[in-house]
Amino acid sequence: MNRKIVSLIAAAALGAASPASIAIAQAPAAPKAQTETRAAAGPTVSSNVAGVQRAASAAPAKAAAAEPRLGAGRNVAMMVVGGAALIIGAVIGGTAGVLIAVAGAAIGLYGLYNFVQ
Repeated sequence: MNRKIVSLIAAAALGAASPASIAIAQAPAAPKAQTETRAAAGPTVSSNVAGVQRAASAAPAKAAAAEPRLGAGRNVAMMVVGGAALIIGAVIGGTAGVLIAVAGAAIGLYGLYNFVQ
């Protein structure tokens, strides 16, 4: 009976808090379609220049360190390890299995808490 309950709780926790579903929910929205501009037909003055030119940029490029991150590394690893411990505890059964499952749930929930923060 304990094995079935722990297995159901583990399956529900992993389904609800899977890293993939969280990452999809936090993904930025798709950019809106831009209005089409018509290219001029025939040769232009700007295409008549030969040689190396400096690329025109409206704004300076962002530094790579300034890019937003999902912050997934350590927290997602804790959630995965916690979920694996839940499943292993359910498979082992008995008192030892329940202890492993409870410890796995604690680790997984701690990782989820830090991931959401």
